[in-house]
Amino acid sequence: MTGPVSPEHAAASPYVFAGSGAGEHDRLRLLARLLDPLHRRTLHTAGLRAGLRCLELGSGTGTIAAWMAGQVGATGHVTATDIDLTFLKHQRRPNLAVRELDVLTDEIPRGAFDMITCRALLHHLPQWEAVVGRLAGALKPDGALVLVEPDAGAAVFAEPAHQRFWSAWCRWGRTEGIDFRLGGALPRAVRRAGLDVQDVTMEVPFYSRRSPWGDLYRSTVGAARPYASGGGPDLMAEFEDLVAGSGDLMCSFGWVAVCGRAAPGAEAVRHR
Repeated sequence: MTGPVSPEHAAASPYVFAGSGAGEHDRLRLLARLLDPLHRRTLHTAGLRAGLRCLELGSGTGTIAAWMAGQVGATGHVTATDIDLTFLKHQRRPNLAVRELDVLTDEIPRGAFDMITCRALLHHLPQWEAVVGRLAGALKPDGALVLVEPDAGAAVFAEPAHQRFWSAWCRWGRTEGIDFRLGGALPRAVRRAGLDVQDVTMEVPFYSRRSPWGDLYRSTVGAARPYASGGGPDLMAEFEDLVAGSGDLMCSFGWVAVCGRAAPGAEAVRHR
């Protein structure tokens, strides 16, 4: 999700990193640069092809939605959604529609899409598992749901200081209703929604002070600073101290991509 929400959604918005300025745009562009390859591979494995009708939630800067529009071609269609469309206004393709949508409150038509995807969205939503159920219900028979979320519980090869920082980061997230360890729970939630889990992949990127992932984490921690400074530790200062002492690359937490598929044909109709 991106940016400040419209007045009718403002009270209900759970999104901490709300901002429509250049800083947030740059952060989301970097996030897309780093996660788009994993996301595209998972969509390809899920069967993205010409002629499909697709939905993306929390489209951010629209890089995945635009790429999907190229894959589905003139006979397919992609709907890109977000609670704020500031960073999507530039997306102009005949087979790509841009819509404002709050996944918690707005209607999503049932049985309407061949493929639905979202990335780095569900971990901001305390009601995320109910949202997975709604998305499963919006799939056509044999449709695919592709989810990409962080899992900070999957950190490996990290020195104790790094482990302590990311543990503190996760504790702060929980105070804001953000679950940075959600990724590992996705497969079970997808099964509970009635889908067959067909693919699960996790990538664990490395970061250092002068790496792209280091830049992303720095900008994300910085964006959270106003919310995390209420008498607790200064996470931004702690992060800078953490990466200042070493130029070595360190493992960060993982990113989990899951593909679930609806039952085909009459079986899907009976299930619903």
